[in-house]
Amino acid sequence: MKRLITLCVLTLFTILNIQATEKETLVDGSISGKVYDAALNEPLPYVNIVIKNSEGEIVTGSITLEDGTFKITKIPEGNITVTIQYIGYKAIVKEITISKGNRKVDFGNIMLEEEASSLEEVTVIAEVSTITQKVDRKVITIGKDLAATGTASELMVGIPSVSIDAQTGELSLRGNSNVRVMVDGKLSNIPTAQLLRQIPSTAIKAIELITNPSAKYNPEGMSGIINIILHKNTMIGFNGSATAGLSYEKKAKFNSSLDMNYRNGKFNLYGSYSNNIAKNKTNGRIFRPDNNSEQLFIFLNNRKNHLFKIGLDFYLNDKNTISFFSNQSLSHSIIEGGTDATFFNDSSFNQSQTFISDNENSSHQYNFDYKLDFEKDGHNLELEVDYNIY
Repeated sequence: MKRLITLCVLTLFTILNIQATEKETLVDGSISGKVYDAALNEPLPYVNIVIKNSEGEIVTGSITLEDGTFKITKIPEGNITVTIQYIGYKAIVKEITISKGNRKVDFGNIMLEEEASSLEEVTVIAEVSTITQKVDRKVITIGKDLAATGTASELMVGIPSVSIDAQTGELSLRGNSNVRVMVDGKLSNIPTAQLLRQIPSTAIKAIELITNPSAKYNPEGMSGIINIILHKNTMIGFNGSATAGLSYEKKAKFNSSLDMNYRNGKFNLYGSYSNNIAKNKTNGRIFRPDNNSEQLFIFLNNRKNHLFKIGLDFYLNDKNTISFFSNQSLSHSIIEGGTDATFFNDSSFNQSQTFISDNENSSHQYNFDYKLDFEKDGHNLELEVDYNIY
C-alpha cells in the first residue's frame, strides 16, 4: 500500500513538473531600438520594422516614432528575421531567437546608410528613389521603384510622413490635413484630390516636403507644403527619353512617358507626354450577425489620365531669363458596380443596387516667368504670371 501511495505521489509530481516546464517555454518576446541616418546622425521617423518567422511569413511589424525609437511586443518564441527598411536607404536584416533566456532584445542604435546613386548623367530617372534632407525641406527623388505606381495619388502612399485617404483622396502631412500642394513651385486651383489623380507618376521627377516654409509661401496655419516637380531636361543639344510599363494582376495597368528637349546657348525648348491607363477591380462581402444579413459588392474603375507639357526658356544673358510653359491635363474615369443585400430572416428586405459614375475632367495651366539673378547665389528677383482653367 505504501509503495502504491509513493508511486502516485511521484507520478503527480512529474505531471505538475512537465506542465510547469511547458508554461515556462511558452514565452512572448519583444524587440526595441533607435534608428539613425548614418550620414546626418539624426533620428529617422516612420522607418518600417518587419518581423518574419523561420518560414518567411510576416508575423508582425511597426514603424519608428518621431524620435526614431521603436518597440514591438508579443513576438512569439522561435527564430525570427527582423528587417529595418526605409525608402532610399540600405535595408538592415537581423536574425535572432526569442526563447526563455532571450525574451527582450535591444538593438541599441541602428545606423541606416543611403543607397548610392548609380547613374547620374545618362538617365533622367534614377533607378532607386533617394531622400535628401535640406535645411527647410526633404527632397524625394522618384526612381523606377515608385514611378510605376500609377498616379501621383498612389505614389504618395509610399512617401514617408505623407498619408492619403483611400476613399476621399484627402492628403495629410505628419497627420495634419492643412497642407498645400504645388506643381513645379506653382499653386494650382484644382482640388488636391483631383490634381493628384490626374498626374501620372511617370511624369514626376521629385517631391519636396517643405515642413518649415518661409514667408514666401504665406504659411500661416499650414502644416507644410508638398511640391511636385515634373521632368524637365536641360542638357545641351537634342535629347530625349521614353519609358513604358505594363502590369497585370486581375486587371491590366499601363503607364508610359516621353520627354524631348532641345537646348543651345540662348534657349531651351522642351516637351513631354505621360499617361496612366488602368482598370481597378474591388469586391467584398459584409456579414451582419445582428440582423442575419449579407451584402456582396463589386466595382470596376476604368481610368485614363494624360498629361502634356511644353515650355521655353530664353536666356537673355547670365543673369536674366524669360520662361514660359503650359500644362494640359486630361482625365476620364468610369466606375461601374453593384451591391446585393440578402436578409435571411425576411426576404422582403432584400435589395439590389447598380452604380454608374462617369467623370471627365480637364485642366489647363499657362505660366510666364521673368527671373533676375543677383551676384550672391540664391538671391534673385522674380516676376510671375500664372493662369489656370479647371
